[in-house]
Amino acid sequence: MELYKKLNIDEKVYKSITERLKRIPNDFELCLFSAMHSEHCGYLHSKKYLSNFYTNDNYENENAGCIKIKNYSIFFKMESHNHPCAIEPYQGSMTGIGGIIRDVLSLGAYPVCLLNSLKFGKLKDNKTKYYLSEVTRGISTYGNSVGIPVISGETIFDENFSKTPIVNVLALGIVKNDEIKFSKAKENSYIVLLGSKTGIDGLNGATFASDVLDEKKSSRNSVQIGDPYTKKRLIDATIEINKLNSTIACQDLGASGILSSTSEMCYKGQCGAELYLDKVHCQFKDISPSEIMLSETQERMAFIIDKKGFSDFKKIANNYDLDFSLIGETKKGNSYKIFHNDNLLADIPLNVLCEPYLFELNKNNIKTAPLKKENKSLKERFVEMINDENFVSKEYIYSQFDMEVQGRTAFSQKENSIGIQYIKEIPAFIGICTKTTLNLEAKSAVKNSFLTLYRKLVSYGFEPKGLTNCLNFANPEREIVQSDFLDTIDELKHLSFKFKVPVVSGNVSFYNEFKEKTIPPCATLAMVGTLENENSLIRPEIFKNNEIYFFGKTKNQTNEFRYETKLKQAIFNLHKEKLIASAKTIGRYGIIGTLLKNACFYNIGFEISAPKEIYFRKYLSGYILITENKIDNELNKYQIPYLYLGKYFGDKIKFDNLEFELKPIKEIYQNKLSSEMEK
Repeated sequence: MELYKKLNIDEKVYKSITERLKRIPNDFELCLFSAMHSEHCGYLHSKKYLSNFYTNDNYENENAGCIKIKNYSIFFKMESHNHPCAIEPYQGSMTGIGGIIRDVLSLGAYPVCLLNSLKFGKLKDNKTKYYLSEVTRGISTYGNSVGIPVISGETIFDENFSKTPIVNVLALGIVKNDEIKFSKAKENSYIVLLGSKTGIDGLNGATFASDVLDEKKSSRNSVQIGDPYTKKRLIDATIEINKLNSTIACQDLGASGILSSTSEMCYKGQCGAELYLDKVHCQFKDISPSEIMLSETQERMAFIIDKKGFSDFKKIANNYDLDFSLIGETKKGNSYKIFHNDNLLADIPLNVLCEPYLFELNKNNIKTAPLKKENKSLKERFVEMINDENFVSKEYIYSQFDMEVQGRTAFSQKENSIGIQYIKEIPAFIGICTKTTLNLEAKSAVKNSFLTLYRKLVSYGFEPKGLTNCLNFANPEREIVQSDFLDTIDELKHLSFKFKVPVVSGNVSFYNEFKEKTIPPCATLAMVGTLENENSLIRPEIFKNNEIYFFGKTKNQTNEFRYETKLKQAIFNLHKEKLIASAKTIGRYGIIGTLLKNACFYNIGFEISAPKEIYFRKYLSGYILITENKIDNELNKYQIPYLYLGKYFGDKIKFDNLEFELKPIKEIYQNKLSSEMEK
């Protein structure tokens, strides 16, 4: 078998390489192409379709996107670490966190919080328990050790993820606008490597993440190994180095390690490079040139440093006791040259290396099959809900995270699925939350997630400002996956333009399947909002004898933007006039689910009355309003439909002539997940 086939390079991709290179690449060069022209690095099936979102033009084509507030930029990005977590969930989740931290760090932004979105199989499966335990342990170990709070997230259990868990993680960081460092190199500068010694962990991680998993391809050598204690020093050192005038550019060493970081910086800066691999600080003497180039050893950063300022770089590196090496120089031109012991191993035009062949995708009439509707009584649905592992408290997970390190967490969110940070440097509040809707047609799923996030931010008083995403799909070579992906992109574009919420960054993860077991369309969205006046923050508290209203329409709207913005302004006005104590959004378990979660959390029962058909209707286009007194007259002014539902009081749950004791329900809600994990 020819080497390019062994390296999993597609025939069309290989043909494109040879035609543009105008020769046959040597074996070493083929290894470089196998990584840079993989799905993971090259976005071969998605890059064509990831343009034309509504954007804010703030530093596009960087490692993370941002929104601006006053003289600060808030950088945030979401990434996937699905394949590594399927093989080694502890290290996979640790290095997923490590990688996403480096994405915001490389721009000079200090990481202030982390979020996650996790999908596993059903809890009855022991493999799911293993994945959940190890992924949670990895996230908590890494986040807690580096001193970055994990402030929010979501966890979904669905049998479709039994073989391929989805682990999406997000980092958010802050930086002054005049201290941002970009990833564009300049010619006649040093290329410097900082951090851990290069080893062979994470070798071929990019190609590994670009393939369907099976027993033969489940290589543990492809999974990186995290070191959070080195990372803490690397974070602080990188922040200082990026403030130097002599620092020209910075890039983290993620997928494909030295190869992608150095080539991409030079490609963006329109200059060439010469790398000397024998200068790289390594763990072993006999590590091969291809291993040095492609290793994804963690806790490393690459810098482009002005030659006159190299002594300042060295001083900072030594202060933090971090290894470093001067591994090359940038040059005039377009050539990417690799040397080892004075031997020229590769000489590739950077445009050929960094511009892979891109595939065309096709839409068709194949649609994701929706879940079948089941005719169940209200009592049956209620009992089913309180025992559903997706409904119950996720305290088993979030109790392992330090949510308050750095002292920025505004108040404990826990069950409220939104993270709120007070950024004292600005000063301002930042709200951020994440959402994935499953088992719906792709466009409807994205719409539900987007509107849920929008309402979630509004319900706390935030103005939605920006969006990131992680689009998880199965094999893109299959027609139904192509169609679902294109529908997802189209709907996201439509919504971002309609609501003027820019898509500032994102990630695509394909090939999430194990043999015949594939995942459904799984678009994870995360939205950020800002709020400068603390008096405008709508707190989530509920007290005894609070009144309960539903404010909005009970069916989906044809003009979402006009309706949602009208609702948003009404919520803000009602809070400003001190007419509402808090506002709640309605999720997948309807009005009853929203009220019951809060009843369990605040230990207060409720009694409500509403049309039967809306008790469990998902994602209603409105808000639950919690008030001290009845406000019918005030709500009438807004010409928005509303329903008076009832009251929070007592220790029972009452609706539609049904009555349940809160105490045993709360016991199930609080303890089901942990008790299942102990079985």
